[in-house]
Amino acid sequence: MLVRDRAFSRRHPLALAIVVALASQATLAQADSAAVAAQQQTLEVAAGPLARQLNLLASQAGILIGGDAALTANKQGQAVHASSVEQALAQMLAGTGVEAVRTGEREFQLIAQADASASALTLGSTTISGQGLADVSEGTHSYATGRSSTATKLPMTLRETPQSVTVVTRQRMDDQNLKNLDDVMNNATGVMVVKNGGERSLYQARGQLVDTLQIDGVPTNISNAYSMDAISKPTTDIYDRVEIVRGATGLMEGAGTPSASINLIRKRPTAEPQALIETSVGSWDDYKTMVDLSSPLNEAGTLRGRSVIAYNNANSYLDTAQKENQLFYGILEADLSESTLATFGFSYQKERNSGYDWSGLPIHTNGEFYPLSRSTSLTGDWNHLDKRNTSVFGDIQHTFANDWKSVVAVNQMWSKADFLGNYTWPAGATDQFTLNPRHFRYDDTQTSIDGYASGPMQLFGRQHELILGGNWRKDDFDYHGGRDAGYRYVVDMNNLGAFDPPKPTGLNVNQWKYNRTQEQKGVYVAGRFSLTDSTKVILGSRLSWVSYDDLNFVTSALKPHYSKSGEVTPYAGLVQDLNEHFTAYASYTEIFKPQSNQALDGSTLAPMTGSNYEIGLKGEFFDKRLQGSVAVYQADQTGRPEQIACAQAWSCYRASDKVRNRGFELELNGELTPDWNLSAGYTYNQSKYAGGVQKGENFNSASPRHMFKLATDYRLPGSLNHLRVGGSFYAQSTMVQTEYGKDYKIQQDAYHLTNLHAIYEINKNLEVQYNLENVFDKKYYQTLGNPNYWSFYGEPRNFNLALRAKF
Repeated sequence: MLVRDRAFSRRHPLALAIVVALASQATLAQADSAAVAAQQQTLEVAAGPLARQLNLLASQAGILIGGDAALTANKQGQAVHASSVEQALAQMLAGTGVEAVRTGEREFQLIAQADASASALTLGSTTISGQGLADVSEGTHSYATGRSSTATKLPMTLRETPQSVTVVTRQRMDDQNLKNLDDVMNNATGVMVVKNGGERSLYQARGQLVDTLQIDGVPTNISNAYSMDAISKPTTDIYDRVEIVRGATGLMEGAGTPSASINLIRKRPTAEPQALIETSVGSWDDYKTMVDLSSPLNEAGTLRGRSVIAYNNANSYLDTAQKENQLFYGILEADLSESTLATFGFSYQKERNSGYDWSGLPIHTNGEFYPLSRSTSLTGDWNHLDKRNTSVFGDIQHTFANDWKSVVAVNQMWSKADFLGNYTWPAGATDQFTLNPRHFRYDDTQTSIDGYASGPMQLFGRQHELILGGNWRKDDFDYHGGRDAGYRYVVDMNNLGAFDPPKPTGLNVNQWKYNRTQEQKGVYVAGRFSLTDSTKVILGSRLSWVSYDDLNFVTSALKPHYSKSGEVTPYAGLVQDLNEHFTAYASYTEIFKPQSNQALDGSTLAPMTGSNYEIGLKGEFFDKRLQGSVAVYQADQTGRPEQIACAQAWSCYRASDKVRNRGFELELNGELTPDWNLSAGYTYNQSKYAGGVQKGENFNSASPRHMFKLATDYRLPGSLNHLRVGGSFYAQSTMVQTEYGKDYKIQQDAYHLTNLHAIYEINKNLEVQYNLENVFDKKYYQTLGNPNYWSFYGEPRNFNLALRAKF
């Protein structure tokens, strides 16, 4: 039925759900016995970190356990062997100073034991007190997490989500010393980092670039050519975890590509005081200090605050590059009532990148690499990229007596940058290139609002979940710049010892002036329908309006306006529990992307459309401490712009034929034992043209076909249990960079990297950590550009030594 009546399903996804439900009415008439079964089954959880134990119990018993992560931080729970949830909680929490109070039929709230007498009266069934333990990864000491809401905003476990989902937890970021979003993406299954500038990183999944970053589920645009020159690269100090949903994610994000959704979840205030102070030193004079403080701000604990301050100053393996980074983050949470929580926050990040390498390295026209040291930088020490990013955000959440929840979130970001960089271009003679300086100033203002309501509903004797919402965002990106017309400096690749470019003096930063304003708004609805105890269907749809205004103040109105109204984006998923360990799923998702490129007749090309088909199997093992998945996918995109020759005043494009990415992914995350964390992911991706004159050809050979990523951490037994050791391993297949119609081929052969770490706990409050990256000092190109520029070496072997104090 889904195949035969696809148009109907796009227009009326909820009506389709009702038809499916009616067709299964005999099955749906069975009573929902999940709550009774949870009480009758034997509940067993091994002793271990309390937060992890509570997540396991919640999954086994089908309950929700709320509370603040600080209540369980660094606490160990007792082993559980019980026949009821109450008995299991009592056994687990014995001696921890924490108590669980029932707040609903299948909900419990954690409280400090000293406050137990008052809590049963004041908490009620709708209390909001920070994030649920099933969401927060901080303090769990695990490489896995309980739930993710990035795909649909419905709070589902990874096993219940019918798409490929990876969550990089706080513990994993700490163990691997993942300092910024590049580090996280380099270690996330199925994601590749592409550089077209030293600080301008792009993220690619399933053969396509990611256009949007979410922060706490609120989208931020990074699709402009210079977005990452203005926006500071997110540092991980202020985030609890990073969630990545691969495939088309148009239901929540609106316009984009069928690549992935990256959602950075901020740290939240805690119910009890805690402090983290960290200082580190690394290769190339890399010094960093970070302070993270969190505490209640009044006696009742209804007002809580958290702040993070970090300072980093470092040189680089590149000859001229230096970096200084200052970060401040502050957030307040207030319980306005027993059922209403308000949050307000602020972040400020300032960067100074001197000797900034925008150009990378050129390559011989025959595709051979120049025999260069990895420290080579064709950049003057006068080059720079200086950024200032300010964000203000807030949300208000209210839970109703019928367990429905409403959320309204707002985020505004101001980004300013001053950029002076250069690129190399052939000078005419063999192995000689001119240096071409450019000076730009960027001013980017982004505003996003997201609101939704979600909760249970009864239909045909069963309980289902529904979400209705909408969002609006606007990105006003202004940039102006220019060049020094009289500047000419020739780089001789055979005599780099003489490289000493003078600073340009004739730069006119107002020579070119541009503005791009993008506005998106949409409404969405999705439902998770329980057909049987073991079968769930997720259906959703989004209606979007998108408009772009491109202004060129030099040529007076190039591509002034284009828009798309009423675009329908469907979402469908089927989840089938096979047994207590395994779940099978299938999903179909879509996304679209308007474009400003003009055809030969001056018309704007139609929006690109993308879709993702995926089937897979997910499992949970070792008392649900370990999560595994295997997925097979096909991601298509139609209407990509392809430049053609023309005599018009504008650049002319045509819509290319469909491109297709096919592949499969294997992933494993979590704990093999309470002392052994593991994360492993393998991706096979094949990118080809699915039609036209290039049918069958690889359209993205610069992306490796095979990627394997492994990370692990193990606590030694017995008298050595204060020491944890581990590391990570990365391997990828060959990358080849070519360009249609041009005669060159650049190739980076397959390579692998090994990283190691050791963490010694001096006492319960103090630990020292050592990380060694690229242990065997592999020399490789991390990104391949073209023969003229944008090929970048990966980092040589380097170390980081950190001292961390926790209170």
